[in-house]
Amino acid sequence: MSHRLLLLSSLVLALAACGGGGGGGGSDGGSGAPSTPVPPSGVTPLPPGAGPGLGAACASPAGRVLEVGPGKTYASPAAAAGAARAGDIIRISAGDYRGSAAVAQWTASDLTICGVGGHARLYADGQNARGKGIWVIGGANVTIDGVSFHNATVPDQNGAGIRAEHTSGTLRIVNSGFYDNENGLLSTAGNGSIDISYSEFAGNGRGDGYTHNLYVGQIDRLVVRASFFRQARIGHNLKSRARESLIENSYFMDGPSGTASYQTDFPNGGQVVLRGNFLQKGPNADNAYLVAYGFEGYSNPARSLHLVHNTLVSTRTGGGYLYVASGASSVSLTANLFAGTASPALITGGFASGNVSQSQNVFDVAANIPGATNVSAPNFWPNSALQARIGLSGVPDAAYVNDTPRPFVLRAIGGGGRVAGALQSAP
Repeated sequence: MSHRLLLLSSLVLALAACGGGGGGGGSDGGSGAPSTPVPPSGVTPLPPGAGPGLGAACASPAGRVLEVGPGKTYASPAAAAGAARAGDIIRISAGDYRGSAAVAQWTASDLTICGVGGHARLYADGQNARGKGIWVIGGANVTIDGVSFHNATVPDQNGAGIRAEHTSGTLRIVNSGFYDNENGLLSTAGNGSIDISYSEFAGNGRGDGYTHNLYVGQIDRLVVRASFFRQARIGHNLKSRARESLIENSYFMDGPSGTASYQTDFPNGGQVVLRGNFLQKGPNADNAYLVAYGFEGYSNPARSLHLVHNTLVSTRTGGGYLYVASGASSVSLTANLFAGTASPALITGGFASGNVSQSQNVFDVAANIPGATNVSAPNFWPNSALQARIGLSGVPDAAYVNDTPRPFVLRAIGGGGRVAGALQSAP
């Protein structure tokens, strides 16, 4: 599978809005002032732009520096992991590291690990760390920047690019990629957090429904921003059991042939906010819902689901946009754009649709967002027929300050006008 840099080079900076198209649709007719959902504490918006430079986390080292690569002090990531101490900076020269040279267990805390001069590409080649994956992260407050993880397999059939086992602090993933692993990133439960930005998860999963692009256990908090999730194999593109989940400015796509189950799954509830995302369900998807909430029972104390300024497109027959099990305390939908084939249900699963708080959502047909199935160059800007219908009165969510015209690129939203959906103007 192509590396993230190859994907980025294929994405188009500016895509013309498509004209024509028919189809009906409607608005939810909500006229009351929407309540802006509160994101998890301690989270601030990312600045506009194409993201931090690759390896920027290691650009100004404050601790001991371990150089990794051919001709360096440490020939491989595996060798550096054995020598790393708390506070170290690990700089891995760009290139391919395979098999036993790639797999590693990182036990120290406060590490910063970066690809330098390009991505450090790790290929499992049948090897693994502790029977769990390519890298096992045990320390608190580890940052990984500019590393890609490929082809993890283990005897238990849940091999991960990264197995996150930290029980405190935050694991930060930046500018990184997870490709063709049994699980992209898999975490255990605990009191830690995971923060992912400007990263890609593609083609992960064994095809058994139990392995996913991203699978987060019952941790304190998951934050995902400006990232691209695509074509999980039968499993979900994102599955989070975290007590708090904030998902912003990210793409979740099947394309025309993908077989993922849910695009985003929050099986145990929690405080969940989805803001400014693009979710596309294809005709061959294993499951018909784009967002699932509480499907496995509400074990998290919070039971609130809020969607604001998202664009959800479904070309799969049957099913619906949201599955919400009975028992949720609140579900609010504000300024979202829903576009489907064969009139998908808005919400099923036991939570009464009459209890959903709705304001300024727009409903239409998938044909009016013709670029939404193009995985290599996604364009979720509606055609002219739908553009005429998506204008909003006021600014429903003052926290929505950046939209995302293409994966990994944030754009400051100008002016006071707003439209339904994630994109606020043509890419």
